[in-house]
Amino acid sequence: MDTNKLRLWYDKPATEWESEALPIGNGRLGTMFFGGIKSDRIQFNEETLYSGKPIAPNETAYLELPKIRELLANKDYEAAQNYAETVFLKKTSFGDASDFGSYQNFGDIYLDFADQDDEISGYIRELDLNQAIGRVRYTCAGKTYTREYLSSYPANVIIMRLTCDAAGSLNLKVSLMAGQQQATVTAPSNGTLVLSGTTGYMGFEAVIQAVCEGGSVVSDNAQLKIEGADAVTLFLTAATEYLPDAPDYKGRDYHAFNQNVLNFVRQKSWDDLKKEHIADYQNLFGRVDLELGQTEKNNISTDARIRNYQNGEADPALEALAFQYGRYLLISNSRKGSLPANLQGIWNDKNNPQWGSMFCYNINLNMNYWPAEITNLAECHEPMIQFIDRLRPSGRKSAKAYFNADGWFTAKKSDIWGYTQPYAAAVNGLFIGGAGWLCQDVWAYYSFHRDKEYLKRTAYPIMKEAAEFYLDYLTENEDGFLVSSPSTSPENYFMIDSKALTVSDGAEMDHRIIEELFGNCIKACEILGVDEEFKKLLTEKKKKLAPTKISRTGEIQEWYHDWTCRDADHRHLSHMYGVYPAQLITPEKNPELIEAAKRSMNSRGDKTTGWSRAWKINVWARLLDGNRAYRILHGKPP
Repeated sequence: MDTNKLRLWYDKPATEWESEALPIGNGRLGTMFFGGIKSDRIQFNEETLYSGKPIAPNETAYLELPKIRELLANKDYEAAQNYAETVFLKKTSFGDASDFGSYQNFGDIYLDFADQDDEISGYIRELDLNQAIGRVRYTCAGKTYTREYLSSYPANVIIMRLTCDAAGSLNLKVSLMAGQQQATVTAPSNGTLVLSGTTGYMGFEAVIQAVCEGGSVVSDNAQLKIEGADAVTLFLTAATEYLPDAPDYKGRDYHAFNQNVLNFVRQKSWDDLKKEHIADYQNLFGRVDLELGQTEKNNISTDARIRNYQNGEADPALEALAFQYGRYLLISNSRKGSLPANLQGIWNDKNNPQWGSMFCYNINLNMNYWPAEITNLAECHEPMIQFIDRLRPSGRKSAKAYFNADGWFTAKKSDIWGYTQPYAAAVNGLFIGGAGWLCQDVWAYYSFHRDKEYLKRTAYPIMKEAAEFYLDYLTENEDGFLVSSPSTSPENYFMIDSKALTVSDGAEMDHRIIEELFGNCIKACEILGVDEEFKKLLTEKKKKLAPTKISRTGEIQEWYHDWTCRDADHRHLSHMYGVYPAQLITPEKNPELIEAAKRSMNSRGDKTTGWSRAWKINVWARLLDGNRAYRILHGKPP
């Protein structure tokens, strides 16, 4: 494997967090490093630092459900929507506030250097994807300075290593800045900084330990002052009270946890820690090599290559690099024992991030894991499956409270507190397919590994309970089909009499999610030789599910009725679920539906937000139009 091709590199420090700083992570701890010369910023996160707290569902909300269904059956869609939002969804935990817990910024580390005023030459900032190590290197006053950044999974710690080729040349101050208002920073002993505080519900702590080779380190006004060192190793650990156990979801002794981490790493050398980190990471990353063509462009900085690519210049090696960068991010973000990757992954510099940087089940969490099995990262898939399993106790309560149904349910999104309730506004919070879509990952893990013990103990119980919910939830419509009612097609509106509405009596996405789930449960029953009567019931109900329908314009209908979509270029491709990520609509089985799917995709267009663009690439690939998929990847117009 050519390791030189597997790096992102730049010839200047970062100034912007999202577009320029570089990420490292071990599933639990993540940082974004900027690589500044006089002052380097390293913003950091810990996966469980969330605002909010556990909130119980409203146990009588289901009493309002029949009225919504009655209005939908009478085709009074405006009244149904009004009742759903002002009565039914008002009985969620938050009413119409939807104030979930949000992923939080833990804080920043600053390294301020005392003697970096001379002219700088040879500056390089890079992220080595082959080793999962960030580096900064430059020459100042004839001395070459090097920094290395890694987030070690085996050692459970972030490590920053500073060296210089001239002895005694490292002079700097190390400081911590809290990302939370209710937090303080202290220097309890030479060589240590402690950031501690509370979110209001949960305590947290971060600790930096500095170890110098040569020179000295002293506490100086809640900073660490390092002088005359040959090399400096900085260890960062952070933890919260969070434990993934209902009802309180807390109880961990985070102070003892941090001390145990530091006690462990202080016993090891930098060389050993680095070697163990690389071996652990490469065991995952090194399983796949992708060659799309040789290039002489590895000596061009990554930002310049991207600009050239956007201007139409061919660079297949850059495309291969993007593929491997995606694998790197999943490994850095999702490891055994960690939470799954949230909306932004483990990296977040805000306390009110977009969409709360939570776990969204109407595409975002799901698509984080599309590469897991097909790029040989099954271990990185496990945190998601464990998270799904832990949602079930809350999901059972929500199924009963809001729908008087058995099984388990979750709506569009959750935080770390097990939130599974529907919520207002309906366009976001009345998504019915959450549990079913999550079950696709549960089945995918089995389908790749054929582990019958996993199927028996983990996958089938999760899937069966989700199927039990849909069996109770589905209603028979005027045409004799089973439909999901009330329902929404994620974040989209249909038009009736010039009014934009979202609450419907049947959405294509729900029906295909349920069809896929029922089918996988039937297969599981056959493989395990269990639940014959349940299998028969699923088979019967699956046949009665509302079919995929073609509209008067020749497209896949997004809803059971042939309604016009308010936004023709809407970012969600919910009615494409049967094509991708499911495999229910294929060129071999359904040529007429494939043609309708192509018309639908043409109507949506190719320009869209980033995650939707990725979905479009995959749908066009399933439609066997690789050229169209590639044009979207490249950003070229059709």
